[in-house]
Amino acid sequence: MLARDWIGLGVEVVDSPNSGEIGLKGMVVDETMKTLRIETEKGVKVVAKSERVFEVEIDGERFRINGDLIAFRPEERIMRGLMMASKIKG
Repeated sequence: MLARDWIGLGVEVVDSPNSGEIGLKGMVVDETMKTLRIETEKGVKVVAKSERVFEVEIDGERFRINGDLIAFRPEERIMRGLMMASKIKG
């Protein structure tokens, strides 16, 4: 999950210090170092990555991801994820 592009993925905020964000779901339309822009039924919402837990569905499987693990620039996060995966395999 860390080595993926999140744009286009369906996500749901399942834990947040801001109770108004819990249950927010939709498709990621943009990502920055610190935020995800999520297209919801009520428009685009910007959600911080840190201190949140996201649930993501890929190929019918659901994953819970701690937002602190993805709080990097997308290209840096993808490289870190690939490096971690190669260490696990090797």
